[in-house]
Amino acid sequence: MPVPESLDSIAERISANEKIRSELAARLRFNSGKMEYAETLEKELYYQVKLEEINGSVAAVDAGIAGEELHGFDFLVQRTVGVIFDYSRSRVLSHKYFPSAMPPLEYDVRSGLDSHDVMWHKSLVRLKGELTCATEIINAHSPSFMLLDGSIAPLLSDKPSEDSEMRPLYDEVVAAYKSLYESSWKSGCALLGVIKDSRSKRFIEILGRHAPTEQGFMHTTDTNFLHFLLEAGERTCAFTYSSKPASHQVLKDLGEWSEKILSFYIKPVKEDRPLRVEFLSGQKTFSDIASFAHSLSCVHKAYAYPAILIEADLRAAMQPEDFERAYGTLFSKLGRSSALFRLRRNTRPFR
Repeated sequence: MPVPESLDSIAERISANEKIRSELAARLRFNSGKMEYAETLEKELYYQVKLEEINGSVAAVDAGIAGEELHGFDFLVQRTVGVIFDYSRSRVLSHKYFPSAMPPLEYDVRSGLDSHDVMWHKSLVRLKGELTCATEIINAHSPSFMLLDGSIAPLLSDKPSEDSEMRPLYDEVVAAYKSLYESSWKSGCALLGVIKDSRSKRFIEILGRHAPTEQGFMHTTDTNFLHFLLEAGERTCAFTYSSKPASHQVLKDLGEWSEKILSFYIKPVKEDRPLRVEFLSGQKTFSDIASFAHSLSCVHKAYAYPAILIEADLRAAMQPEDFERAYGTLFSKLGRSSALFRLRRNTRPFR
């Protein structure tokens, strides 16, 4: 019978791996001008980012969602909020909310979902709300930048199986992505996705193919490794979202837009980790996008994230009582209907 690993040995292993990554990052910085990486769109491995003034209108969207599996159906409650800041010399002169500072809750009910469908249901409803709100803001207010809290493309985990009841909703979300791309492109609004806690390994995979004998790329994520590679005020080179967008399981659903989705990582402050930034190729230069993202995200010395996205998150956040009020209203209308029974795992009379 194997002996359980102690916390001391776990700490030693983590420390050893961190040392390997740190040493590898130092070697890559030293040799960065001597190597060329396929699938990157710039020659250098990393670049210094200029801190520049922010001027003009900037928008951001986020959604808060709460839900519960009930005996007869799955019940979601959502709030989606857009925030628009008007900047002059990096100071916010005015702000407004879309459709309002505290918009009414939206509801979605589905019956007969299996465990996988429940996961897709929650994710897709949230995405559809965010994408629709972002598109409406661009069409109504023409901001210079639109920021999303997360990727500007669907994730693999967002795509239901072909026979899933959620597949039609996924198709609606894909159409909403395309509509957002088209609106941002036509209006000249640069679309950015800012991922605060990326788990991607895409950049590591690109580097690893050019240094296959290095062990520091193993068992790590992009941001874990790039924390050692990047200094404050630096970004990686830009790279493609996928090596083969046309055959990628999700990107292929986006049609011609799949080729335009690019990324880089940026480290705005010394005491926090890098951010992943996604954007559409051809709207702004890599340097302009990096300067904008850096200037928005370097306000707090230990928390690198755009203030406008923080505001959108706070406005959209759902509280437990929001769902309970909605559930209570249904209960008052339906009475003790069996469909409203809460699952046994959520109503144990003992612990």
